[in-house]
Amino acid sequence: MMKLHLKILIYISFILFSFSVSGENESYNFSSLSKFLNKEISKGRYPGFLTLIKKDGKVIYQDVSGFNDVKNKTPLQRDSLFRIYSMTKPVTGVALMIAVDQGMLKLSDPVSKYIPEFKDTRVLLRGNKTESLKRDITLLDLATHTSGLAYTFSIKGELQDIYLKEKIFPYYALDTLDDDIKPEKLYENICSFSKKVASVPLAHQPGEKWTYSIGMDILGCVIEKASNMTFGDFLKSNLFDPLNMKDTFFKVPEEKRQRMTNLYAHHNAFKAFSIELPDYLKGKKPKMHLVDSQENSLYYKDITVEDGGSGLVSTGDDYLNFADMLLNKGVFNGKKILSSESYKVLISNQLNENNSRFSGFGMGITLGIALDSRKIRLRRGDNSFFWGGAAKTKFWVDPENNLTVVHMTQLIGTPRDLTNKIDKLIYKEIKNFEKSNKKSGY
Repeated sequence: MMKLHLKILIYISFILFSFSVSGENESYNFSSLSKFLNKEISKGRYPGFLTLIKKDGKVIYQDVSGFNDVKNKTPLQRDSLFRIYSMTKPVTGVALMIAVDQGMLKLSDPVSKYIPEFKDTRVLLRGNKTESLKRDITLLDLATHTSGLAYTFSIKGELQDIYLKEKIFPYYALDTLDDDIKPEKLYENICSFSKKVASVPLAHQPGEKWTYSIGMDILGCVIEKASNMTFGDFLKSNLFDPLNMKDTFFKVPEEKRQRMTNLYAHHNAFKAFSIELPDYLKGKKPKMHLVDSQENSLYYKDITVEDGGSGLVSTGDDYLNFADMLLNKGVFNGKKILSSESYKVLISNQLNENNSRFSGFGMGITLGIALDSRKIRLRRGDNSFFWGGAAKTKFWVDPENNLTVVHMTQLIGTPRDLTNKIDKLIYKEIKNFEKSNKKSGY
């Protein structure tokens, strides 16, 4: 039985109240977006939102709505710290390409060059039989979810059972919903985790299919081996410091903990992690449960497993700097973070007809690409790139419209995803603004 991966605390009472601080460029009117987001908060569907939109080098919308702590009506702040989960992946992808630029590694390198245990990795067949690899797993496979690795929630059957039994997850985990048990990361460091991963079979041969995976966590170990630095130190010196990302880290420093957010889980999220609810939740259907508090967050613990797939905490402004660098072709405030060659590879589709999973969707280096936005029901420009996190954080970069968007909240599981609606409201206003300017002769 798959268990909830975070400490579960019961949230008893809900107060449907919204606090909002917003600012907009006078030329734009994003009132429809603000109204929509505040309605989601007032109905108790989300705790709060931070949304930043930047176009043509200027912030045209900035909104902070709702709460950090719903019960105590503590408002969310512009500098609140968010668990960004899988939005860590694009950061790891850029770090990988920086390492390529520095001559430390190549995307075509076999993973076994850095983690020898992967020489003996096998592929699972039906009936618990396995076969040997037809070719090596490469760093490119890891960076595009085509390696054959997986997550416990992206596979089923025999392989899922193996992942659960062998505890193949680098993030915080519990074997029970008993909130008296303190959760811990299960491995000494990211390389000990990677060695363990090499011992379990793949879901398919490398390059044959697209399976959402822990590949970026393995890349963290590869970067450590290639650079002779910890993954966290590599990120800080090569990415966070140059991008002025002062509030992005694996462990929240003590002096910044008052800015940490509460993390909530929607009632429906329990279905994804556990076959049956614990007795104390049966018959109750509050919309949100507190699962990791600002007061005693797991992210205050000493961190040894710096997981490149889901481990970072960040702010909206820090991630906007990261997104701006991507929009500006690897350059931030005149500083070149990536070579033009590496940037082009980063944002180019690496999938083919055989391993592409969704029509209109492509995969760069750890980044999703909207090859045809209409096919994935979005209004952003074709070849925009994006990613999101488990707590419903999301960002995208739209070169066609010279636009970046960062949207933060802290809710695991939801009855509905807001991506398409937010996308629609943003581009509707941009279109209206451009039409109005055209009529005015500007």
